[in-house]
Amino acid sequence: MIDRETAMRLAAEHVNRGFDVGGDELVIIPEATLEREYGWVFFYDSRRHLETDDFQYALAGNGPVLVEKDDGSIHDFGTARPVEWFLEEYEARRRAGGRTQG
Repeated sequence: MIDRETAMRLAAEHVNRGFDVGGDELVIIPEATLEREYGWVFFYDSRRHLETDDFQYALAGNGPVLVEKDDGSIHDFGTARPVEWFLEEYEARRRAGGRTQG
């Protein structure tokens, strides 16, 4: 079982993997986090965009990530639908006992 702080760190490491924009990094937006009984859904943006509010630094296509409380596994959500849709799909797979990797 992991706590929110650990989950946030794991999410930040995950989204920054492969992100290579000199002088910038991706950061979790704590106030946007959704908590469920099984984990947290973290939203993120570039540090430059959050600090400057300058649209040129905004990300596109950055779907949120879910970190499970039980084992710290990470699941990427898409951007083509609302986050509620991805949560419903994820929860349906959990109830069915199927794989939740997504």
